[in-house]
Amino acid sequence: MADVVQYRLERMIPELDDLEKRGLFSKPEIREIVKKRRDFEYRLKRPHPIKEDYLRYIEYEKQLEALRKLRKKEIVRRLKENNRKWPFSLCDKTSIGRIQYIYGKLVSKYKGDLNLWFQYAEYCREQESRHTRQVLGEALSFHPNVPGLWIYAAAWEFEHNLNASAARALMLSGIRACPKSEILWIEYFRMELTFVNKLRARKIALGLDKISSLHEEEDDKTWREENSDLFMPLNGEKLDDEGTVENENNELETNADVIAIRELGYKMAYAILNKAIDAIPSSLRFRQLFVEMLDSLEVEKATILEDEICRTMLNDFSNDECCWDWLARRHLTKLQRGKQIGKEKAVAGLNKTIQHVYLQVYEDALKSVPSAKMYGYYAKFLQDLIDLDKSESVDGLHFIRKFVSNIEEVMTNLLKLYERAACSGCSNEDLAEQHVSFLLKVGDVDAARKLATKFCTGEFSKVVKLWALRMSLEIKSAMMKSETMSKADLHYLFELFKKTLMGMPVSDARDLWDMAMEFFSSQRDYFDRILDMLGQVISVGSGGREGATLACTALDWVLQNRGVQCAREMYNRLLALPGPSLDFYKHCITFESQLAAVGCKEAAQNMCTLYDSALKLYDQNIELWLDYCTEELKAGRSNAASSVYWRARKTLKDSSAFIEAFQSLQT
Repeated sequence: MADVVQYRLERMIPELDDLEKRGLFSKPEIREIVKKRRDFEYRLKRPHPIKEDYLRYIEYEKQLEALRKLRKKEIVRRLKENNRKWPFSLCDKTSIGRIQYIYGKLVSKYKGDLNLWFQYAEYCREQESRHTRQVLGEALSFHPNVPGLWIYAAAWEFEHNLNASAARALMLSGIRACPKSEILWIEYFRMELTFVNKLRARKIALGLDKISSLHEEEDDKTWREENSDLFMPLNGEKLDDEGTVENENNELETNADVIAIRELGYKMAYAILNKAIDAIPSSLRFRQLFVEMLDSLEVEKATILEDEICRTMLNDFSNDECCWDWLARRHLTKLQRGKQIGKEKAVAGLNKTIQHVYLQVYEDALKSVPSAKMYGYYAKFLQDLIDLDKSESVDGLHFIRKFVSNIEEVMTNLLKLYERAACSGCSNEDLAEQHVSFLLKVGDVDAARKLATKFCTGEFSKVVKLWALRMSLEIKSAMMKSETMSKADLHYLFELFKKTLMGMPVSDARDLWDMAMEFFSSQRDYFDRILDMLGQVISVGSGGREGATLACTALDWVLQNRGVQCAREMYNRLLALPGPSLDFYKHCITFESQLAAVGCKEAAQNMCTLYDSALKLYDQNIELWLDYCTEELKAGRSNAASSVYWRARKTLKDSSAFIEAFQSLQT
């Protein structure tokens, strides 16, 4: 080990001498560098070196190189002042090679760590090293099923190595290795369209084509500067001083050559699209991603490609409601971005186009897929158009809404849509709730109440949210008659609540119970009847955990509105029912504990009574025993706490956990 380390250090001597000779590091600093490197080398030569040793060594070398470059920059500045140049230096290349060597050792030992391969490749790319291609090739040989690695390698060839052919070959190899990878197909499609864009820029550079109408208001020079990345040479070609493309034989390309290659690029993109759809035929989102990607690129034939994608979507997903909704909203997105009609005709055509969207696309969708979900999408679109404050689904909706002059027509169409859904048997509980809520929003309370009554007495009689909406409307309607609610109205509302609450499980009707207790909290007689109903539900065992939670809520209502004594009477009545829950016992104990904390002696006694009563039913609950002991210790009754402790030890089948926890309480 020592011989190998010494050999490696001796090989660094020329570099270290050069660093000192150039004035980049002093002798003490050189000695410190040697010391640190020796330490790292010994760590790497251990029988089982760890990943962090390599990474720390790499980080140290990166920091050392950054310091060397900083000092070199200052020296070069001083040399320029004296009209001198920095001659070639050995240290300019050795540090990069050393870091690559350490990375190579690291990835050879941890071949399965993909993150290390990416770090290695990224470092080589940053240093513009020719070693990058080899690193990526090795990484792909060990990880051929990682789409991101194929994309990274192709992007490096395309953007940095300027080799479109190699990038295309890598993408094709990646697709053969991962034929079901959506991101690979998308990025391959993007790369080909980017290549076509570069060919278009090359045609402009040749002076064989005028700048497109998208840039008519800009002069040629400005557009070139803003899109300089598109004038990147490909496959070894270069630009002359005027920006004209030249090949290796200094022969200018002809207009026909550029057009032919560009057309070939479009055909390639079209072929990729068809192959991608064949490879992944069942993913709607996959095809939507193609369209969204086309939006991010300025491609001459983007509209043709988009129309082809939309055509395949209609052919393959004609029974998918999400597909129809996306296509309808797509019209608005295209409209806002100026891809469907010109800017001059935009204002005049907006009303007609929006009408086309919801009268043609959505209507066609309902003919193809007459389902509740499709009606829901249609209604959501119209609601978004009416209510912009809550609209988040369409980016261009705010742009479009200001051009819709007759919003009442949209509201009428929405109401008719809800009625059509109900008549066709495609309505569901969500659409029914939306229908009632919309009538309420437009101010027609009576119509909303009648419709809610119709739904609750019909096919949606077990839907809690519709019952809650109906009850709120009934209460609102009764309060609109007069400031003081009549006895007849109170009786009617109570009977309606009773019929609803007793016919539904507590777990489903929790919101209705809360509404009833809140509404009748000021009516003592009716509130007592609500409590009786709750007691009946709990006594037959249908309340479960939700019943216990409701009992806790009822206790809080009584305490808040009628005082402590009534609250005690109420919980004693509920605890007398068969099988009271542990949660309700704990709530009652907390209630008495809070009163005892402010000096109520009766509360302390009641709390102990509640603990004793709860432990008769739940005698194996260690937490309950510990809480009892804790309360006694907090009150300063150590003898009582000891008594509870010995009772627990006798009662619990396995008291070891309790004993350990109790001892921790005393320390």
